[in-house]
Amino acid sequence: MSNNIKNVTVTIIFEGSALNRDEKIGGNILSIKKLNVNGEVRSFIGKPAIRHYLFQTLVKKDSQTWQPAPVTERGSGDKKTLQLDITRADIVTSPELDVFGYMFTIEGERSLTRKAPLGITKAISLASYEADLAFYANHDLVMRRREEGYSETMPGLYNKEEHISFYKVSFTIDIDMMGKDVWILDQAPQRQGNRLVLTISSNDQKELHGNPDPNNPNRWNLDDKGTVEWTTNLHNKCKVTFQVAPQVKKERTRAILEAIKNGLYAQSSGEANAIVPLFLIAGAVKVPSPIFHPYIDVRKEDGQWKVIGVGDALKNSWLEKDGDQLIVYIQDCDRLKVDNHWKGQALTDWTEFLKKLGLGGKKSNRKIKKLRRKARRPDR
Repeated sequence: MSNNIKNVTVTIIFEGSALNRDEKIGGNILSIKKLNVNGEVRSFIGKPAIRHYLFQTLVKKDSQTWQPAPVTERGSGDKKTLQLDITRADIVTSPELDVFGYMFTIEGERSLTRKAPLGITKAISLASYEADLAFYANHDLVMRRREEGYSETMPGLYNKEEHISFYKVSFTIDIDMMGKDVWILDQAPQRQGNRLVLTISSNDQKELHGNPDPNNPNRWNLDDKGTVEWTTNLHNKCKVTFQVAPQVKKERTRAILEAIKNGLYAQSSGEANAIVPLFLIAGAVKVPSPIFHPYIDVRKEDGQWKVIGVGDALKNSWLEKDGDQLIVYIQDCDRLKVDNHWKGQALTDWTEFLKKLGLGGKKSNRKIKKLRRKARRPDR
């Protein structure tokens, strides 16, 4: 595994309420996204919405590190699209480009595309949608208008489809893809003083600041965050490889997992929600695939909700082991229980699980500086 970090997959169950609206029906009915699952109508939250909620959570947690990547307009006429701008950012400087991928179109049909190392499924409800519909009105605004002396009578009626349910969603991190990006360009990068210039197309160039590597004329060091290296093949095409520094890669991976475990910030239709795991199962996997997802479900027994399918999920041979111990972490709660037999086969300490993934935390920079200052002080 790359840099001794293991691939990881996480499946969670959370309680949600209409977190992904769809088209309006009949002009004033706000619908929710729905699909057919084994003959039942289920509501769901699309992958783009989950991606948005996760990224917004990371930004709010650490806005300095997880700054949104710049956006550009590509194409012309009816073919104009908004895309993340790789001329002003890259996977080394932008965690968003590294984790969530991008597509940057060039002239003609060509593009530079990065598949997201973080795979996300739809979040599908675990209970059927029973066509719940709620009626709303802006009575407060009507009263304010009347107080100003107007004879306002229309309360602004509108309707919303509603569905409160448990939802299941899975995340998978391909650790070999994380922190690495490859571009195929028509010409090699050109050094111009303390800048490295990459020609993406006749209209697009990218400038990188940093320092040339004294040991490799075809490598450029991007401070302590990563490197860019290039080689030319037999067809005179240049392969440019961006590589994120190992410690930065660990920090990004850990930040994603911590956000998923602690809950995502989510707002939809003006309502504040939280995608907080009532149940979570995470595991190190040899193949980056959401192997828990098909098995996990819920069932009510004697008035208590419980998670089913964990035993089947743990039989998968893609799961990594440390000796005879599966590298799997399980978390439940009073509302959503897991059979103790299966919990006994997994780790229950999150810090230990991260350590076995290869994400064991080093001392923070603040702690390291504090220790260094203490070491420099004379004895008293």
